[in-house]
Amino acid sequence: MPGNFAEIYASQLASLHHISYRIAYERVATLLGLGQPLYVQFLTYLHEVLFSFPPNFGPSFEFYPIPAWTIVFLALRWTLLLLGTAIVISLALGLFIGIFLATHKNKSIDRAAQPTFYFLNSIPQFWLGILFIIIFAIDLHILPATQAQSISANPPDILAHMVLPLAVIVLTTAPGYALIVRGAAVDTLGSDFLYATKAQGLRRRRLFLRILRNSLLPIVTNIALSMGYLIGGVITVELVFAYPGLGSLIQSAVVTEDYPIMLAIFYITTLIVLLSNLAADLIYPILDPRVSYVSS
Repeated sequence: MPGNFAEIYASQLASLHHISYRIAYERVATLLGLGQPLYVQFLTYLHEVLFSFPPNFGPSFEFYPIPAWTIVFLALRWTLLLLGTAIVISLALGLFIGIFLATHKNKSIDRAAQPTFYFLNSIPQFWLGILFIIIFAIDLHILPATQAQSISANPPDILAHMVLPLAVIVLTTAPGYALIVRGAAVDTLGSDFLYATKAQGLRRRRLFLRILRNSLLPIVTNIALSMGYLIGGVITVELVFAYPGLGSLIQSAVVTEDYPIMLAIFYITTLIVLLSNLAADLIYPILDPRVSYVSS
């Protein structure tokens, strides 16, 4: 990778304290342990990450001497708030709209909804975010355009700042869930057990719950497999709205070549993806008793 933070930082120190660049670079290299062999630096990195809690990625270059993990954890709270809320809303909308379309298969609303949902699912999130800022923040002055809170932070204020980025994520995510649920619900509606359920004379609400439960497996799989895409989308949206989450932080880290921050963000996003896939595997037997990881 091009660029070297030690060189940049040494240049800044040399000009700020009126010392030679060589002396400044040697001090920075000693501080960061750059004088050690590369394999020693790598082994030290593995030990600090894998055998420390919380993982120690060292101090942030840009915010020295604050640990990189501390800065990432502060930004992670905002990302999890935005991502978690978006997943819950998108999942609820996707489930109910998908089942509704399946029960109205080939009717006018179903034929109109499918191409509309494919279109919404393909809209670039950054473009939709910019459009929302122009319409709702600049032209109509209804909602704030950037940041997660104002000076007088309170729950209504935080919610108002979250509306636009949340709407962007939901509008580009929920249609995909709805299409997946529709396909699963159509298969369920044509299955033999559902005909038997109808013959039992169950009420419409019980019938809806049966269809809902059998439509959950594919959407749980989709959420787990697309978690990396969801995090990437949230990061893009955060950049557009200057939301103080991982997206804004990683953009700042790339510009300033703050490698400890970047390593900590990559580590935690990888961990989230792995844990979401593990959670999906654990949820399968709960949703469908036919799924079992115990050999008979």
